[in-house]
Amino acid sequence: MTIPAVILPGYFSRSIEYQELEKSLNNQGIPTTTVPITKRDWIPTIGGRSMMPILRLIDRTVQETLQKYNCSQVNLIGHSAGGWIARIYLGEKPYDVHGDVLSLEAVWNARTYVNTLITLGTPHISQERWTKRNLEFMDKDA
Repeated sequence: MTIPAVILPGYFSRSIEYQELEKSLNNQGIPTTTVPITKRDWIPTIGGRSMMPILRLIDRTVQETLQKYNCSQVNLIGHSAGGWIARIYLGEKPYDVHGDVLSLEAVWNARTYVNTLITLGTPHISQERWTKRNLEFMDKDA
């Protein structure tokens, strides 16, 4: 069976903006879903704040996809910030850059659920103050 794909939208993008990519992959026989993100879901992350709300949506979508297709892994497709947020999701250390998460609530170390991560237009480094803290965690600890 083909490994299903999960699309992770870019910062402040909505899942509906990835409908054509999702449809195209599904038409090619690759079961694909997009993390159901709205602009409102991004609001708690503005200004470089914690990505935990997005990481939880990613994890929920990955777990639902694994169950739906009775498989053990998915391929992640991360566009723009979705790529570096996916790297945090796959990381070896709990994501708690902002001190707002108990370690039991952290979403991380999802490598066993992911076969491949594909990033499209992802800024893996940045000097922008609102992304710097998260990207530094990703580079050092994820």
